[in-house]
Amino acid sequence: MKKYSLFFSMLLIAALLFSAGISEEAQFNDPTNAAYLEHYFQIKLSSASLDAAQFGSALTAITGKSVSLKANSDIFKALVVAADLSQLALTYSNKKAMERLSYYGISEAIPAEVQRYVACALDANLLPASIAKNLLSSSYVDNETAANLLMSVANATGASRNYIGKVSDSDILMRISNAFDGYTLFTDGNLDEIGAITVQQRASTGYNLKKDADDARFLTYRTIQYGHSDETHLKQLTVLLNSEGIDAKLQIEPKVSIYEYLLDWGPVPAPSDYYRVLEFGENFYLAYAVEYDAKFEFASHEDLLKFDAIINTYAKKNDANQAKDSKTALLKGAWWQPLYSTTFQADSKTYTEIVDCVLEENGYSIHPFSLLENKQKLINTLQSLSSVLVQERTLFVNNAFHRYLTGADYQ
Repeated sequence: MKKYSLFFSMLLIAALLFSAGISEEAQFNDPTNAAYLEHYFQIKLSSASLDAAQFGSALTAITGKSVSLKANSDIFKALVVAADLSQLALTYSNKKAMERLSYYGISEAIPAEVQRYVACALDANLLPASIAKNLLSSSYVDNETAANLLMSVANATGASRNYIGKVSDSDILMRISNAFDGYTLFTDGNLDEIGAITVQQRASTGYNLKKDADDARFLTYRTIQYGHSDETHLKQLTVLLNSEGIDAKLQIEPKVSIYEYLLDWGPVPAPSDYYRVLEFGENFYLAYAVEYDAKFEFASHEDLLKFDAIINTYAKKNDANQAKDSKTALLKGAWWQPLYSTTFQADSKTYTEIVDCVLEENGYSIHPFSLLENKQKLINTLQSLSSVLVQERTLFVNNAFHRYLTGADYQ
């Protein structure tokens, strides 16, 4: 019995190591890496393979520092240096480096001066062991591996996507909770003043204030931006997407939503860290509310297209599902007019074009939306109030929110 127990224990360990290797390689081999490099770094890997020198040139575009390589074995040191881990690598003794390489199943003959960099790169998860073996035995880098290695460095240095996790992550609810713990009202004096005057002059009904540091830096053609104010709503939506078999990278971009507060709504409430009302003129008040834009970068275009139907089914109020006899179940915090948008036309039946008239300054930006027919008045007002250039950014919003902007229909 002991022999059988030992045998099955060894099988279990082998299976766990094998599954861990698959998971590591799956994370490394993101099929969108080449597109991301071209979109954000203008790196186009057109040839089937690259030699070390060509890979060095591409790495220069990621790091902004000159990288000169002669052989594939030089790539390991270049990766470690680019990830700012060179001092750590120097602490690896020959004995430790060989032990770490043995741990990863690498028995190839490696020059002593290279061993520590290979081991350090593996420990830092800059590449999986299978790729390290291929690099050590080859004189070139195939373009898929090159794209994955370059993105690995971009990820390690914070130059790529900025997100809290994936919809399918087992701890995504905890990550959402932790993110919301840090959200409070924030301000940028100059842009806030410009935005307030714009609303006061009726060139806009309101605007959002955001921080550049929270930008998701997602692939635009796979991304939907979903605006809301309720933490629980986002948690439920995330689990709902997962239950529908839809995976996506998720970033929460906190924002302050500013809009006119009407005294008809009741007395001005006491201020808090998340909501306050300020008086800007006689009988003119602005409300400042902490909200967020949840950005989803979907695994496929097909999944992105499914989002609209999911929101309309589970997260949008209408007369029918709000009737007394309705048995329709909706997510907590469902809105009459949900707001979600893309920066490209994903489906002309689902999304309608508007304009986001953006002002950026000192790491902050304001975002007043406008219908196409009203944009020039808004642009002229913004430009008259500031020397900051107005950036016209095309948005395609869901039909319900477009109806809200036009005032055509409350639902």
